[in-house]
Amino acid sequence: MHIEQEYFFWKLIHDLVVVQEFDVLHMNTKDQEVWLEKEYNWKNHVVRLKHTQINWRNELKRDVQITYQQLKQNRQLFRGGKVVLHSLYVSEFPPVDEWEDIKEDLKSERFDSYIYYLDDEKKEKERSRFYSFFDIEDAILDHNISEFEMESILPYLKQQIVLKHKERKKEAQNAFQFGKPIMTYVLLALNLLAFAYVEWQGSSTSVLTLIEFGAKYNPGIIEGEWWRIVTSMFLHIGLLHLFMNMLALFYLGNAVERIYGSFRFTGIYFLAGIFGGISSFMLNPHVAAGASGAIFGLFGALLYFGVRNRRLFFRTMGWNLLFVIALNIAFGVLVPQVDNGAHMGGLVGGFIASVIFSLPKKKSIAVQSAASIAYIVILAIMISLGLQNVFNGEQTLSQVQETQELNQNGKYEEVISITSQALKEPGSYEAALRFNRSYAYIQVGEKEKAKEDLEVVVEKEPDLAEAYYNLAILHQQNGNKAKAADFAKTAAELNPDNEDFRKLADKLSQ
Repeated sequence: MHIEQEYFFWKLIHDLVVVQEFDVLHMNTKDQEVWLEKEYNWKNHVVRLKHTQINWRNELKRDVQITYQQLKQNRQLFRGGKVVLHSLYVSEFPPVDEWEDIKEDLKSERFDSYIYYLDDEKKEKERSRFYSFFDIEDAILDHNISEFEMESILPYLKQQIVLKHKERKKEAQNAFQFGKPIMTYVLLALNLLAFAYVEWQGSSTSVLTLIEFGAKYNPGIIEGEWWRIVTSMFLHIGLLHLFMNMLALFYLGNAVERIYGSFRFTGIYFLAGIFGGISSFMLNPHVAAGASGAIFGLFGALLYFGVRNRRLFFRTMGWNLLFVIALNIAFGVLVPQVDNGAHMGGLVGGFIASVIFSLPKKKSIAVQSAASIAYIVILAIMISLGLQNVFNGEQTLSQVQETQELNQNGKYEEVISITSQALKEPGSYEAALRFNRSYAYIQVGEKEKAKEDLEVVVEKEPDLAEAYYNLAILHQQNGNKAKAADFAKTAAELNPDNEDFRKLADKLSQ
């Protein structure tokens, strides 16, 4: 009778592994013990099968407790979902005393547990109960054959189980080795060359230089310069910005390109970068540049890989990746200079783009088509909202940044032209625009116009000490000492640490 139990045991395992797609975690042919795993309903189901004869309830309870302990010790293998344990015992006879309430004695454990005792009398009923749990078709296990036939089939069954296990293990390894990181290095080189060229021509921290070489500049985009969405992906603001992005691109690019292959990787990178750039246009009025949107798209690509390969994802990069994404999001929230629009847009765009291109050898025309439509529709909505200034009504902030630097470079006529145009719809930056224009007016000799601008500035920004100081200078030059003294006094009160303000106030008060 022992051979019948052994045959049933290995025939059952063969069906679960080869037909029902359970994964082998551990296999001990000598002790007749096998551990399997299957993801079902977003839970990790661990199945321990044991061929043994258990005579007493306490003996069974001890064995179940040992199983619990082994599962706890290897809990790190099952991160990413709730663990459910199924213990199957294949035996000729059941324990002598009642054992069905064992689970009640162990209900303090932190995971759900099910026990199946497949003795000769109940083996079909218990096997059906186990199969129905997973909603899989109940297999017909032929055990009405001779013992000789059973014995001859056993090696074949074990061999097929081992081969299937090796095949799945190889598939998992191949999931990270589909492509070679060729485009990653091409993109790294392009970014480095672009940075070197910008530094050669000017300065990567100069707003004017960034705008000239294709940074995301909302007023320009509104006028039709949509190419800035792509060119801004290859510009960086300073060496630290470049270093951080290239470091991320090196590691993420290597991982994503190996998983997806060069063609899919390139498509995901650019679609994510464009999505992030449009998101930034919709949400962020600042002049912006950098590969961050595309790089966050690579995060999105790895998340999609995790959705399609959840168990493998959480056993490899899963929790570390989620931690890095959360850390970057938190950093973006805490640091105001970070372009969160590009980051979040890139993350979402990268995920959608990954669905569009799909994983190698896992095509789904319907899903990929739906994702393509979703990408286009969302992109169109973001463009429309950006053009209507729904979330980025402070577009003139870009002109404030631009004209500040133009003043520093002595290009006063350009400042006057740009600010005069921007003041038609100034938003909340009228004071800043007028202050920049007033400085330019002073430099070109238009002092009355400068005075008019500064009077509006102090009305709208009563705490701007520099505006009062400039008004004091202008009134002093016009011979109006009383007004000049009042403005100088206010400037000194608002900024008592400024030596120039204090000196002028003291001089005019004498």
